[in-house]
Amino acid sequence: MKSRTLTILIVNYNSSEFVELSLCALKELTKNPYEVFILDNGSRISDCRNLERTCSRYDNVFLERKKTNLKGSLAHGSALNYLVEKVRTPYFSILDADATWLIKGWDEILISKINDKVKVIGSQAAGNKPKDFPSIVAVLFETETFKKMNIDFRARDILKNEDVAYEMPIKYKAAGFQGKNINLKNTRVFKKGPFKEVICAEYYLEVISHIFASHFSRGSTSGEHKYRKGCGISYRLPIIGRYLRVCRGRREKNKWIRICKDIVDRQV
Repeated sequence: MKSRTLTILIVNYNSSEFVELSLCALKELTKNPYEVFILDNGSRISDCRNLERTCSRYDNVFLERKKTNLKGSLAHGSALNYLVEKVRTPYFSILDADATWLIKGWDEILISKINDKVKVIGSQAAGNKPKDFPSIVAVLFETETFKKMNIDFRARDILKNEDVAYEMPIKYKAAGFQGKNINLKNTRVFKKGPFKEVICAEYYLEVISHIFASHFSRGSTSGEHKYRKGCGISYRLPIIGRYLRVCRGRREKNKWIRICKDIVDRQV
């Protein structure tokens, strides 16, 4: 077996259907030899068992389950701290459970962008977060440089934008390094991509041609809270509103997964 060039790290929390998609996409679209480390962060038993069945189909995918009392960003950041200790390859990628690479040879394309100054390349941040450095939704690192940064992925004060991996741009810039963005397009306003009928993030590298990656952005919740805005008054009602939001989230989740599979299949 060839020595592995790349490690992919995924934290799962009640998102096994998304991880199943990502593992399939990685198998079809990744050029370099790779391995995947997944940490289940205390999911429901049913979700964890589904993930175990999925991972058992791959000889380069390694799954651990870890119970934690932490929630949200603190749990996610702590899980990433645990996973990065396993990286022994020259490059590694972090993927949110509900994010996936969508272009054949994604790894070779991103690795070719790494140079003396650029040591990390990935998804442009959303919301009020700084836009001049990649977020960790979908990102690739040069391992040697990353290890020297001594980055703590745990969040501190989310109200001050000190969310998961907030240290990352600070430490890279202080060391004289740059990050490169894969540009974000939000489908609430961008209607030219394959996910125009789904609320999600699309990512494009330099020019809008073939989509590079996508992020559903509400994996473990089906987006129940995200449909309050711009979806009619019935979606905001106390009881029926929540039911409608959950149903819509499930429909969009299934549609997003189906579109991702179609994009992957067309490149096989």
